[in-house]
Amino acid sequence: MSKGRKQISFEINEETAELIEKLRKDFNVSTNAQVLRRALTLAKYAARNADEDHSIVIESKDGTKERIFLAG
Repeated sequence: MSKGRKQISFEINEETAELIEKLRKDFNVSTNAQVLRRALTLAKYAARNADEDHSIVIESKDGTKERIFLAG
């Protein structure tokens, strides 16, 4: 293992495994680790930019907006 890196193992259910596989395709990456790194980067950005009520607004391609609560 490279210096500065840690290996983490954990079990996931089938639904999560399917979601990771879908995100591999959506993110156009080849490994689960890359999916998790991208997802964590998005989560970090969302948390830093959340409103006082710990929510963010996501706007879809068609212009619809959805408020997502990060806490609770």
